[in-house]
Amino acid sequence: MVLLSFLVVTGCSRRDILDDYPVSGVEVRLDWSGVTEKLPEGVRIIFYPKGDNGRKVDTYLPVKGGHVGVPPGIYSVVVYNYDTETVLVRGDESYETIETYTGLCNFGIAGTEKMVWGPEDFYTTCVDELMVEKSDESLILKLSPKLVVKTYHFSIKVTGIKNISQVFGSVVGMADHYLLGKSFSLCDGCPIYFDVVRGKDTIEGSFTTFGISQIVRTRAENTEVSLNLLLLKVDDTVQEVKVDVTEVIHKSEAGGETDKPEIDVPIEDEIKVDDVETPPDGNGGMNGDVDDWEDETDIVIPVE
Repeated sequence: MVLLSFLVVTGCSRRDILDDYPVSGVEVRLDWSGVTEKLPEGVRIIFYPKGDNGRKVDTYLPVKGGHVGVPPGIYSVVVYNYDTETVLVRGDESYETIETYTGLCNFGIAGTEKMVWGPEDFYTTCVDELMVEKSDESLILKLSPKLVVKTYHFSIKVTGIKNISQVFGSVVGMADHYLLGKSFSLCDGCPIYFDVVRGKDTIEGSFTTFGISQIVRTRAENTEVSLNLLLLKVDDTVQEVKVDVTEVIHKSEAGGETDKPEIDVPIEDEIKVDDVETPPDGNGGMNGDVDDWEDETDIVIPVE
């Protein structure tokens, strides 16, 4: 709960009228210090009334904040940046249900129906209870949004990497949506897609999630987290690889990296790719265009 000590009374503002309903002024001030140097375009702020007093107020403000007319009452408040493409918001009818999620990738490939995009940077903060009194003077509400998306980097050594034309990856077991009012990350088990780069003798990549599910944090046993890699070979065959990263992911969280936005995931496993016969043109049958995959072959991604 954000304490009401953040509220300061000032006499420099006036009383407003919203839809012929008496309102008081709330001056919202957002502090981005130590959060990000690349500020978002702006924020959406929602005041949810608690009880019979007050009315829901839903508006948009500049990134540093601004003035909002709010009817007297007790409210819960949610603030978040709205300039995202992969991160979507649903359930905004109430403070308890508003949440972020990412949409389906829709690659049109068998087995990828539940695969979702990794979230981009998303910043939010909330106030569980805020009293707005009837007054000609504005209340100053000081808040500091936080980044709720984490980026994980990994590198895996590969023997026989010359036999690979492309790599397609997803991670399963990480949080894929986030409840804004509860500051709570959850996992529905959706595979989260990520790009993979093929190096000289390694494959490297990074994936973004809403971290580890808060429910998992309370369990005695950790839920499995795995990287599912689809290796497309130069002869058009497919090799599926599952890398268990449960221990290293949970160790990183337990090791004081809970608040770090970027985490390195050390992987000792090594992938062995059997030699294949290279087609005469030396390019393999895959052209790397995801849109054409369905015409080339029926590829099944492992989905848990």
